[in-house]
Amino acid sequence: MKNSFLHHVLKFKSSLSSLLGVGGSLWLVLSFIFILSTCKEPEVPTVVVIKNDETYSPAKVRPVLEEWQHKTFNYFWDGASPCGLALEGNDRNDGGVVTIGGSGFGLMAIIVGSERGWITRTQAAERTQKIVRFLGQAERFKGVWSHWYTPDGLSTPFGDQVKAGDLVETSFMIAGLLTSSEYYTANSTVETEIRDSVASFWNTINWKFYAGTGTGLNWIWYSQENRLAFQFGGWNEAWICYIMALAAPSPHNISSDIYTQGWLNNNGIYNINRSDYGYLLPLGEDKGGPLFFAHYSFLGLDPRKIEDQYVNYWKQNVAHTMINRNYCLVEAPATYKYDENNWGLTACSGAKLPAWNYLARSPLNDDGVIAPTAALSSYPYTPFYSTQVLLQLAKNILAQGTYGFADAYCPQTSTSEKKELAIDEGPIVVMMENYRSGLIWNLMMKNEHVKAGLLLAGVKVQPDYQEGFNLAVTNTVTHEFDMMRHPDREVFELNYIVSSAGNTTFKITNSSNVLIMDTILNATSGENTFAFKSSKILNGKQYTIKMKTPNGREYPLIVRLR
Repeated sequence: MKNSFLHHVLKFKSSLSSLLGVGGSLWLVLSFIFILSTCKEPEVPTVVVIKNDETYSPAKVRPVLEEWQHKTFNYFWDGASPCGLALEGNDRNDGGVVTIGGSGFGLMAIIVGSERGWITRTQAAERTQKIVRFLGQAERFKGVWSHWYTPDGLSTPFGDQVKAGDLVETSFMIAGLLTSSEYYTANSTVETEIRDSVASFWNTINWKFYAGTGTGLNWIWYSQENRLAFQFGGWNEAWICYIMALAAPSPHNISSDIYTQGWLNNNGIYNINRSDYGYLLPLGEDKGGPLFFAHYSFLGLDPRKIEDQYVNYWKQNVAHTMINRNYCLVEAPATYKYDENNWGLTACSGAKLPAWNYLARSPLNDDGVIAPTAALSSYPYTPFYSTQVLLQLAKNILAQGTYGFADAYCPQTSTSEKKELAIDEGPIVVMMENYRSGLIWNLMMKNEHVKAGLLLAGVKVQPDYQEGFNLAVTNTVTHEFDMMRHPDREVFELNYIVSSAGNTTFKITNSSNVLIMDTILNATSGENTFAFKSSKILNGKQYTIKMKTPNGREYPLIVRLR
């Protein structure tokens, strides 16, 4: 622009020179030089482009979740025994020993595979038919299956358990079978056979026998010695065993007294005022114990809908998971190299020398070994934190196995146990699905036997959730509730309770108190879901969601949206 202006000035000066003479011309030139020196090009406004962080966007998370859920499912499909059941582990040289409890988890995983389209429903039904036929001809002990079997249906020793019934493994299997009976409801020959077989098993398992003359259920019956052993009670992974035993048909069921004395320890199981890291933890050992306590019984039992006189089981399981994670990030030795992408303590094989031993690892029993199943099977409880682990594992070849992820790895030594176990892989497939769709929870929770058992255990018809955000558990370190968009439905989802139906207002403000969203929903009395998204939301930033109910009460929640 300056060059163009100077061109016209010089041309004008040449024209005037002949009129004004040398002196006038000099004055004119100096004047224009002064004017020119004060001219500036117009300023172009700076445009600041803020790029939104899409690390945890549905487009990034969904394909990884789908890939690894599918790979893990294949443990129970491509990696299964020819008899249909799941192998105990995929590294064993023992003639293909199959496992009962892990195969119960596998039955649920097969349903997931069918619904996800990885196999057809016909394939799923035919594989399940093969499994129930195996179970029907396998050796049983008062109707109870052993822990392990050979592929021809003979009980094979598990430790000192020779020709022994394993009641807890059987409860995991019957949970899978009852779920299957709710899924395979067609009138075809195959699906009818599945339902009839499940009914036959249900009517012939003698749970009461395993209580003996004592005050609780026994884990094992050594048939050759006619000896019951290992009476057990809560809190641990075997709550489902007592639920099934309560609901069983007479005369095979247990009494409520056996439940109260055996499982509840005459209510001594409850520690209602205890907290760890600021999370109330009414059940289990200090800091919660291994995470499989929050998984095995809850593959089918939906903790969101379970509450007894003292405990809401959703809050119990979320607290347990958050305590486990918090220990790993805050309290564990720094040399273990745990972080937000590497956490989760539960039962697994060792993954470092000198001791490659199988242990029930927990905050009170930690040697630096992480099991991928710990965080991944906690997906419904901590979806964002579990996704952080998943995305890291998907890039960590050390922690990957033939089907899904390895049994264990050690960040400190960069070593891993590559073998995989059915009881690790099954919960990953199922709990990922319960987060994504609630599939297995919905199937099992509508079963009449399961509903009866829960009622007999003192579980309320529905939890007494108070008004507010009933499922949100705030991180006690950050004082925020971390949320990410659901990978399939592509929106943020927040459950809430209102005591009366009507217009409910939601306002979302950022950390500068600038209003981002203001919307009104017509809520029903009870539980609802606030599903939302907005182009104004900057992922990874803190926001406040404030709900105003029809009765005028307000409930704020500080969140970090991903």
